[in-house]
Amino acid sequence: MRKSIFILLAYIAMPLMAQVEVTAFNTGMNEGVTYFLPRTGLDITVRAKCITSTPGEFARYADRFLRISDAVASESKEWQLAGVQVDRVGLPDEQKAFTVSINNNVSSNLLLTDDGIIHAINRDVDVEEKEHKEPRSVKRIDPRIYFTEEILQSTSTAKMAELVAKEIYAIRESKLAITRGNADNMPKDGLSMQLVLAELEQQERALTELFAGRVDTTSYECNIRYIPTAESDTARSVLFRFSRKLGILERDNMAGSPIYYDFAIREIATEPQQPEETGKLSKLLKKKELKKEGICYIVPGRANLKIYTANGTLFDEELPFAQFGTIEVLSKKLFGKQSDIKVLFDKSTGAIISIDN
Repeated sequence: MRKSIFILLAYIAMPLMAQVEVTAFNTGMNEGVTYFLPRTGLDITVRAKCITSTPGEFARYADRFLRISDAVASESKEWQLAGVQVDRVGLPDEQKAFTVSINNNVSSNLLLTDDGIIHAINRDVDVEEKEHKEPRSVKRIDPRIYFTEEILQSTSTAKMAELVAKEIYAIRESKLAITRGNADNMPKDGLSMQLVLAELEQQERALTELFAGRVDTTSYECNIRYIPTAESDTARSVLFRFSRKLGILERDNMAGSPIYYDFAIREIATEPQQPEETGKLSKLLKKKELKKEGICYIVPGRANLKIYTANGTLFDEELPFAQFGTIEVLSKKLFGKQSDIKVLFDKSTGAIISIDN
């Protein structure tokens, strides 16, 4: 959800050029609308899978009665690292707050994020809906509900396993008879046939697991927030640890193998050699003397993030970062009385994505 702030300037009958005036924010200012430029953080999502193997009640008879040679013999749990995903996120930089004041019959429609980062001017932005995946739970059926009276009255495990195996073979014969059209009581139509075959398949699967065992896979995610600074250059630092027995671990937990990361600043944006007034922007910011006509934005710098293990690379990409960039100002001429200029900013880096009329 975003908040759209509409600023309507009061009409003043003076022969001055219409303008949007921006000043550095100071505590106690209450005129106009204050927005932030962002600093760029990284949300690192680590994905892992836990594979649990459970032997069946009749595992030792699997090969004898059903010729299953790879039945699960013992209970075990194993973790696998599925990968990492890196997303950029914008965080409001309290050192880069600006107030837009109102002068001379100019309307300016600023669209801010929930935490006050400038996102657009004179345009709407589609709401980004993150895909929400509901955890899928496998419905487990107790195979004993398919046991016949003869099976339940068996006095030995071996006899019970033999009778259950015969039941499985009977189910398979029924499926084969239906698909060939030879069943004594054939389903009346195609939909009925599908329902009957689905039920027989469910029964066979539940009873077969008593011999073959079952393997369950559960997915897990762990989120790491990383906010780099100018001193963040590093090589072969431990991001987290991973164990095939314990899964994702904290970086100081020596029970797991280290997952490393390298962070290298490739490009720090510098002040452009343009008009002297623009070139002095950073100095004025530090002195709290900034008074510019326009909207501030960022030309981001760049840095490379690499995440890797001893056996391979999980992520390696060069990304833009607001904190390694420089602040620029959109000219007041873009936002005159008759202007309908639309501007879209990257809320994670503060850069201009597009300017449209």
